[in-house]
Amino acid sequence: MLLTALLTGAVLFGGWFGYRHFAVEQPLAVTFAGIEGVTAYDPIVTDDRVTVEITLDGTVNLAEVYRNIREQAGSSLGGRELDLVIRQERNEKLEKIWSSALFTIAQAMENRRYADIPEAARKLEAAHSGLSVETEMDEYNVYLTLKLDGAVKYVVLPRQPAVLGVWPNA
Repeated sequence: MLLTALLTGAVLFGGWFGYRHFAVEQPLAVTFAGIEGVTAYDPIVTDDRVTVEITLDGTVNLAEVYRNIREQAGSSLGGRELDLVIRQERNEKLEKIWSSALFTIAQAMENRRYADIPEAARKLEAAHSGLSVETEMDEYNVYLTLKLDGAVKYVVLPRQPAVLGVWPNA
């Protein structure tokens, strides 16, 4: 009886780990290995979510990386949500610059005035010699890449879609 229970447990857990490895982790590894600019990736798979920590080489277009990952990884997620976490070295100068723009950017995001973000980026570039700020947007996120003296800071800000409510006079 005990042997049967142990064997059943081993088969079930072995099957789950095998499925997770061959149906999710391995296809994700192939996907991430084929995306230009991704130098390292570490997937963490749970029942409803796949979290992948990625390291980028500093030369990539952040929005393009996200777009490629969404397109190529979709089938191997099995209906799970995909969360990408960018690993990056902290640079005090870039952190200070980002902090100085945070209020303006947060206000633009909160009020859905996304066109204000490139203007804020231009002001940052004008105020800080050698700083380069790239901005891009798609239907999911606003992407910012700050570069200064060889250091890079990636920022991904999720867009919140407009929520339709019920009007009292409708």
